[in-house]
Amino acid sequence: MMALGFLSVLSAGLLMGILHAFDPDHVMTMSSLGARPDARGATARYAVSWGVGHGGILVIAALALLLFDVPMPETLPKGAERFVGVILIAAGGSLALALWRSRGGDQPPSSLRSKAPFLIGMVHGTAGSAAVFALLPIGLLSPLLGVLYVLVFSSGVLIGMMGFGHGLDRVQTLIATQARTLDKPLRGSVAVLAIGMGSYWLVGA
Repeated sequence: MMALGFLSVLSAGLLMGILHAFDPDHVMTMSSLGARPDARGATARYAVSWGVGHGGILVIAALALLLFDVPMPETLPKGAERFVGVILIAAGGSLALALWRSRGGDQPPSSLRSKAPFLIGMVHGTAGSAAVFALLPIGLLSPLLGVLYVLVFSSGVLIGMMGFGHGLDRVQTLIATQARTLDKPLRGSVAVLAIGMGSYWLVGA
């Protein structure tokens, strides 16, 4: 009976992780990265990198808390929450600049931009809401089972973001081939929305 109950907890954790991937700040950040002219077809790969960064920092936090009784400093999630707003503004501004410079055609992503989704995922994972949401149930479980829950939750986040990244790649390809006149305006709209959301995020954080 206990095993069945824990399987239910893990299943709920997986589902919550998938849903958590679609938080507005996650979706807008990934959309801004994937909408760059030099990132065509790379959004799914960016999504995997982001998911690994997001889950990695949560697992590290869970290990530190549960096995070594070292909690995350209270100021760290709050600071990360505010930094999410900075990331959104930077991603939107970078997208707008890339669109303005893209008259000569697409360019391959640089190594810095390829690493950016991983680092951004770590910030999102550290941010207050994500950390509390992921670690909330572990007080009811043994340390190892708590870590397992966080792993399952993080796997759900990764699955959800991979699905979003793959879908965004397909939509962008469809627009680029079937509705090319809408391509740049839509990408520009993503940039504006990202900057707007980031500004709102900073005010509310």
